[in-house]
Amino acid sequence: MTRIDRYLLREVLPPFLFGIFLYIALVAFSNLLARAQWVGGVPVTSLLQWIGLQIPFIFTQTLPLATLLGVLIGYSRLSRENELLVMQAGGISVLRTARWLLLGAAALALFSLYLSERVVPWANQQTAVVWWDQVARGTRGLGWLTGRDLKVGDYLLFFDGYDNARQEIVNVRLQQWKGQSLSVVFANRGRLEGYRLELEDFRLYTLDLAKLPLPDFQSLEEVEKYLPQLVRAQNVSRDPQASLVITLPQNRDQLVANFAGGGFESPYPPSYWWHRLQNPTLTPAEAREAQVNLHSALAVSLANLVILFLALPVAARRASSPAVALGLALGLTIAYYAVLSLGKLMALSGLLPAELGVWGANLLALAVAFWLGKGVYR
Repeated sequence: MTRIDRYLLREVLPPFLFGIFLYIALVAFSNLLARAQWVGGVPVTSLLQWIGLQIPFIFTQTLPLATLLGVLIGYSRLSRENELLVMQAGGISVLRTARWLLLGAAALALFSLYLSERVVPWANQQTAVVWWDQVARGTRGLGWLTGRDLKVGDYLLFFDGYDNARQEIVNVRLQQWKGQSLSVVFANRGRLEGYRLELEDFRLYTLDLAKLPLPDFQSLEEVEKYLPQLVRAQNVSRDPQASLVITLPQNRDQLVANFAGGGFESPYPPSYWWHRLQNPTLTPAEAREAQVNLHSALAVSLANLVILFLALPVAARRASSPAVALGLALGLTIAYYAVLSLGKLMALSGLLPAELGVWGANLLALAVAFWLGKGVYR
């Protein structure tokens, strides 16, 4: 790393780090203000935990914006005081001055993708769980899911009550179809810990509905012979201490995050959408949703590089003062996310291919960068 490289990094890094802090604070506290009417009387520690869990997702979304702010402010000063011109006169191109920034943006893109795969899904899930468990008033966690049919893998789970004191679900029904065979469990109480659903005072029945409709029986003996073919198995608890344990494909936190609602961010990593696309039984709408979410995660992660390519010519040619640099940063930020959001909506509605709708903002940014980049890229 040369002296010029260190000098340029000293110009760009402070506004870049300030941008990360500023954007994270703005987004996190705007989320809090939007829900202010529901957080009265909530312990401060719970609120801080809820805000902190949002930071990984906000960080991945604001990295491109912080990159834009850092480059615009740093390079605009160099351009305004003719330092870039002196470097170019000495044979050092603008693109050459940004080589460490380009390497850093590429590293941040990979880091952002790693966070989207490993950290952000868990943090988004826990954001919803902490909200429904500790912040929202009225009941806790699973209590918000009462009276609803919950699709949990191959199972359909229903309960019509939740005991907050004992943290148990009440009047439970769990059913599973395999072809025309139906297994259904009724239980007075149940406890969900992790992936384990423990049911008490239960009744389990397995019915072979392929045996319906019933034939015309001529005698009681025919009925007695036919009934075991219809009711293939039953297990009725007669011991109050006995319990039936079933392992579900989703744990308690996943159920709360997926079904309680609240408008929280998706708890799924990019790999989930990739594997989902390999399922040939998806409907066109489901396949389109998976494509849009997969490409969205990739496009936002790579936006650090794209925004850097856009920011360099804008800072060198258009940012004549700090105020202009800040205005350009704000305007380009709004424009980028407006195009990205519009493209995603059009892709989800089928008006545009998923790839074009999601990557459109990045492609447009690169096109504008090349158009403005005379003397920088061409």
